Amino acid sequence: MRGQPRGRMMRTGRWLMLVAVAAMTGAVNTIGVAVAAESETLATSAGAAVALGAAPVTVTLAPAAGKALSARVAAASEGRKVYLVAKGLGTDAPPETIYQLYLGLPQGTAPTPDSPYYVGALNFFNAARGGAEAARSDPRFLSFDVTHLMKSLQSQRALGENATVTIVPAGKLRAGARPVIGEISLVAQ
Repeated sequence: MRGQPRGRMMRTGRWLMLVAVAAMTGAVNTIGVAVAAESETLATSAGAAVALGAAPVTVTLAPAAGKALSARVAAASEGRKVYLVAKGLGTDAPPETIYQLYLGLPQGTAPTPDSPYYVGALNFFNAARGGAEAARSDPRFLSFDVTHLMKSLQSQRALGENATVTIVPAGKLRAGARPVIGEISLVAQ
C-alpha cells in the first residue's frame, strides 16, 4: 500500500477488519455487508438458573411455543442452523474446571467427548461474579452449532417434545465455587 495516504490506509484497514469479523460470525451476505439473521427460539430452560456442581446435571429444554420440539425442528427452514446457546454464566469463585455439554445423551450412556452427543465445553473464565442474579443480567453468551446433531436425533426419532442437555464437570470442582447458567436454549438462525 505504498504511496497511499496514511488516512486512507487506516480506513481501508478498519473496513477489512469489520468484514473479517462479520465473516467469522457468519453475518455477511454475498457483497460483504453485515446483515442480522432472524433467529427463532426452538426450546429453552427458561425459569430458574441452572446450578452446576461436582456431579452431572441434566436440564430439559421445553419448546418455546407449545409445539413438540421434533415438529419445530422439522419446520425450521432447510438453510438455517441450530445453535445451543448458554447465557448468563456466573459464579461466586472460579470453579477451576470446565463443563462438557451433551445434547440428547441417552440415559445410561457414558458422557465422553468422542460421543456423537458431545457439543462442546464451557469455562467460567471472566464469568459474572455474585451468583445467579448477577449472571442473569450478563448479556454475554456462548453458542455451539448443533445443526448436524439435531438432524441426526431427528432421523433416529430420538427427538420428542423436549430435548435434554447434560452438563458434566471435566475435573474436580473448587470448594466454594457455585457456577450457574442463567438460561440454555436451542435457537434456529
